[in-house]
Amino acid sequence: MNDFLTPYRAVRSFDDVGPRVSCLMVTADRRRLTERSVDCFLAQTYPNRELVIVDDGSEDYAPILARIPADRLIHHRLPKNPATTLGELRNLSLDLARGELMAHWDDDDWFAPQRLARSVETLGDKAAVWAEATLMHLDDPAWLDRPYLSWFKGGAPSTIVHRRRDDIRYPKERKGEDSTFRDAWLRLGTALIPKREAHLLIRCFHGSNTWDRGHFERRLALRPAQIAEWKLRQWTGTTAGYSAFRLTPEQRAAFDAYVAQSRALGLF
Repeated sequence: MNDFLTPYRAVRSFDDVGPRVSCLMVTADRRRLTERSVDCFLAQTYPNRELVIVDDGSEDYAPILARIPADRLIHHRLPKNPATTLGELRNLSLDLARGELMAHWDDDDWFAPQRLARSVETLGDKAAVWAEATLMHLDDPAWLDRPYLSWFKGGAPSTIVHRRRDDIRYPKERKGEDSTFRDAWLRLGTALIPKREAHLLIRCFHGSNTWDRGHFERRLALRPAQIAEWKLRQWTGTTAGYSAFRLTPEQRAAFDAYVAQSRALGLF
């Protein structure tokens, strides 16, 4: 069975085989987006997992969390404090987690069912693992069917899975904290999920992201060769053939599943 065709409301089984992976989410008043992320958590093929949510919003998430077994969920609510940074909230999620491994699990990303399993497999005996690239999508009519392969210098911070270590913490920053956190693991030995598996995570621009639209659009062409190709294609009117738009069949299947799920949830 193609896992990408699994109904989006499917719940994969849980058990205690393998190290426990704590999926760490910081959220506030994004119930509709969070529902998609929760569905992705429930559909993971890796069985020994839990979802840890740090929530300083006012929306009621209970209806979208009801399908998660009680022993696989930590939902920590706290009052909104404008002085508290995203980095500090992420550190709180680290403290609350019960797993041996931690997975960055943003409320507005989409995750393929194999995301955790492939991360744990690739991690091996290393301290941390992340992906060389992800797919990226802009929620805009002109870009609705234009997902693109997004390469990150050093690897995509939002894809990190790492071992429990109390001496590595997120900086007290409002954005960019995940890149600093990723880099702190380099001295301990890391693994990289190759670009061909970029479909394991789709980063989504929806208009209320931490980063603005320009941050997402710049990742369309970061390397010198990409910049030259993109500018040439813009000049010649051949942008449809741009290399970052050429997805593998597996990447296209993941994107189609993401679109179907997002539409079913009324996200676009």
